Amino acid sequence: MGISTIALRISSLWHGVLSAGLFVLGAAIVFDELRHTREGWLHHRELREMWDRMNLNEERLRAELSEAPRYAGLWNPADETAALLQIFNTDDPESFEEGGSWDFDRLRPWFDKDSTVLDLGCGIGRVARYVAPECSVLWAVDASQTMLDLMADRLSDLTNIRYAHCHDVTFPDVPSESVDLAYSLLVLQHLEREDAFLLLEELHRVLRPTGTVFLTYPNLLSETYLSGFVEYAHRGHSADPARARLYTPEEVATLLPAAGFQAEIDAGTEIRVIAHPI
Repeated sequence: MGISTIALRISSLWHGVLSAGLFVLGAAIVFDELRHTREGWLHHRELREMWDRMNLNEERLRAELSEAPRYAGLWNPADETAALLQIFNTDDPESFEEGGSWDFDRLRPWFDKDSTVLDLGCGIGRVARYVAPECSVLWAVDASQTMLDLMADRLSDLTNIRYAHCHDVTFPDVPSESVDLAYSLLVLQHLEREDAFLLLEELHRVLRPTGTVFLTYPNLLSETYLSGFVEYAHRGHSADPARARLYTPEEVATLLPAAGFQAEIDAGTEIRVIAHPI
């Protein structure tokens, strides 16, 4: 491979990473290229000039990537129909709303009209549409500002909703010990496991000592999700940063206490968690 080709590839990779916001996946690709070229080609004048012109070094790249949002760029639907597909794998609004109403029924025993509720990974308000009218305050939290904006338009008539941007593993706008019920339904699966764990700790921060967290995870041991896992593997989806990370009930039962929760776990196709701060 010629030096001009390599220089062009590094430049296009880096700018593509920046524009797409796919920092985690993109960084790995860029660093592979950088390692290859630094070892074999850095003495060539053209690459040295390119390197200086781009003002790139590995330390600077790592610093910039560590400060950049890791998940926000993965969920930017062009419109509401695209959001339905991303969130619920359907473009049928009726099915979307039926799913939201069904999940609301599961949550209903855990809050009342005086409760402050938090929806982590709210999307465009699939479940929040039904929860918000039945509680005092609902915090809508998502990594995607696009999703939050679409939700605000859809649910503009619900004045008790507060919107908070999730900065990867924190949502600092939500006060500590202020939430009675937090729920996150098949959301944590889309984060790297370490980041999902940090979000559990953040949920612990915002919950009142008497609060409840309601979570669902995809169960690797179920036939449905095991077949999905096999399909993911065969299609090479392991590099997809938004892919579902599947869990076993034993893993969930181990992680929740480590994050400060006492949990009741029910394992079926999904792993359902009802937990309280220890």
